[in-house]
Amino acid sequence: MANYRQRGKNSWELTISLGRGVDGKYIRRTKTITVEDERILRASKRLETHLEQEWLKFKEEVEAGEYVAPAKLTFSRFVELWKEKYADRHLERKTLYSYMVNLNTHILPSFGHFQLDQIKPLHIVDFLESLGKEGSRKDDRAGTLSNGTIEMNHRVLKNIFSRAVEWKVIKTNPAADVKKPKVVHKEIIPYDETEVRTMLEARLSQVIVGTFPK
Repeated sequence: MANYRQRGKNSWELTISLGRGVDGKYIRRTKTITVEDERILRASKRLETHLEQEWLKFKEEVEAGEYVAPAKLTFSRFVELWKEKYADRHLERKTLYSYMVNLNTHILPSFGHFQLDQIKPLHIVDFLESLGKEGSRKDDRAGTLSNGTIEMNHRVLKNIFSRAVEWKVIKTNPAADVKKPKVVHKEIIPYDETEVRTMLEARLSQVIVGTFPK
């Protein structure tokens, strides 16, 4: 028999009992769902059927070991689920490779330890800004990351959080409305004609007097 109880105006808590653990305490898994369809809410029989179906789906997830409570789901763990259930099946090989390179190089070191539902838009704003600063490269080369690389990191984050929303793990995508920051490159001011002539004359004089470095 389905086990659920109403928690709010249109939300219900589903409960799955898994018996007793080795310590003798009952093991339970809970999940809160929200019903937004007014047609379901207005018809008690239809609502009951809907809740029973949601409970059965939840029960299958728990018994299959696929359910992870959102409060305990880290970003790195969700990336594993995202790759297994979405990326490996729907992304082109070249795209998946690019996504994983950026994930392993930049995104996971910054967000991997966060719980998924704790990542806010400001975290992503700070992260993207950091990619545009000196020292952001991981290949020991000077300079900043390219605009294309920063856009790719933004795209990867939006994709991952979109799946989290789609799968009802979180309610909103924290990367959806975040704008990619502009990368400010140092302005290169070319020498003017007078400066070039002065440099050439100095170089020529060094050659004449034998002081030009070999």
